[in-house]
Amino acid sequence: MLSSSMIPGGATIIGTSFVQIANGYLATLVSMSSAAAGFSPFTIGIILASYYGGYTLGAATIGSVLQRVGHIRLFAALAGLVAASVAMLPVWTSAPAWILIRFVTGVGCAGLFITAESWLNGMSTSKNRGTVFAIYMVATSAALGGGQFLLNIPFSGNFELFSIAAALFCLALVPVSLTRSTAPSLVESPRLTLGDLKRLAPVAVAGCAASGLASSAFYSLIPAYAQIEGISHEAISAYIATAIFGGLAFQIPVGKLSDRFDRRLVAAAVAIGLCTTALVLAVVQLPQAMIFIGTFILGGFLATIYPVCVAHANDRVSSDRIVAVSGQLILTNGIASFLGPIIGTTVMGIAGIEGVFAYMAVVAAIFSAIAIWRTIFVQAAAPKERPFVVLDSRMSQPIAHVVEEEN
Repeated sequence: MLSSSMIPGGATIIGTSFVQIANGYLATLVSMSSAAAGFSPFTIGIILASYYGGYTLGAATIGSVLQRVGHIRLFAALAGLVAASVAMLPVWTSAPAWILIRFVTGVGCAGLFITAESWLNGMSTSKNRGTVFAIYMVATSAALGGGQFLLNIPFSGNFELFSIAAALFCLALVPVSLTRSTAPSLVESPRLTLGDLKRLAPVAVAGCAASGLASSAFYSLIPAYAQIEGISHEAISAYIATAIFGGLAFQIPVGKLSDRFDRRLVAAAVAIGLCTTALVLAVVQLPQAMIFIGTFILGGFLATIYPVCVAHANDRVSSDRIVAVSGQLILTNGIASFLGPIIGTTVMGIAGIEGVFAYMAVVAAIFSAIAIWRTIFVQAAAPKERPFVVLDSRMSQPIAHVVEEEN
C-alpha cells in the first residue's frame, strides 16, 4: 500500500522541500546581487554557470560517496556544507569567491537531490513508485516556486535573505535526521557510456542538451537583467514563479501525450511551442498581463522537453540500465546548463534581453529539426509501461521515471 511507503518517505519529502524553498529564491537572489554588484556581463555569466558546473560534478560523482556512507549521513553532511557555503555569500563578495561558493553549492544540491530520490526509490515498489514520485515532485516544485516570494520580505541589510536560505538548508536536516525509517541498500546498475546512449537515443541526448542550454539561460539571466533595469523584487519573484508554475502545470498533459504518441514527435512539438513563445516575447511589445501569460506558457515548454526525452531514452534500454541512462542524461543536461548562462550573457550584451529569448528560440528550433528528422527516418521504440512521474530538469533526477519490474 502507498501509506506504508509514504510514512517514512514523508520525512525525505519534507526535508527536500525545505531545500527547494531556499534553492528556489537563492538562484534568483544571486543573479540579482551579481548585477547589483556591478560585475561585467561575462563575470555574471561565470558566477551563474558555476552552480551548474558544481551540480554536474556532484551528479557524476556523488553516487560512489553515497554507496560508502549511506543516505542519512550524506544528506546531513551535504545540507551542512551548502548551509555554510550560502552563509558565506554576503561575507566574501568578490567574483572569484562567489564562483567558488556557487560551485560548492551546486555540488551539494546535486548530492542532496540524488540522496533523497534514491532513498524514495528504494523504499517504494513498482506498484506505487510513480505516485510516490508524483507527490515528491509536486511538493518540491511548489516549494521551488513559492520560495521566490521570500525575495519580497523587506530587510534593512543585504545579508538577511542569505541567512534565511542557510537556515532553511539546516532545517532540512531535522526531519531526515530524526526519521525512524531504514535507508535502503544500493545496488550497482550496469554502466552505459554517453557514446552508447547517443547511438541508442540521439534525440534524448539532444533534447536534454537543448533543455539545459535554454532553461539555465532563462532562469539565470532574467533576474540579472531585471535588477539592472530597476524592476522591483516583487515583480521579479512573481515573474520567475510564474515560469516555474507553468512548468508544473504542463508536466502531466505533456506526459500523457507522450504516452499516446511517438515521444520524439511530442518533444519536437514542445520545442516548436518554446521557439514560438520565445520569439513572441522577443519581438512583440505585450501588455504586462500578456507577458505573464506568455511566461507561464514559456515555462511550461521549458520544463517538458527534458522529461519527454528521458522517457524516450528509457524506452530504448532494458530496465536494468535505466539508472545509468538517467545519469548520462543528467550529465548532458548539466554540461549544457553550465554553458547556457555564459552564452546567454554574451548574447544579452550584444542584443539585450530580447537576444536571450531569440537565443532560446534558436536552440529550440535546432532541436525540433533533429527530432522531426529522426521521427521521419527512424522507427519509434515501443513505449515502456511505467507509472507517470512528474519530472523537472531544474532538479537532479537520477531515478525519476525509474520503475523497474520487481524481481
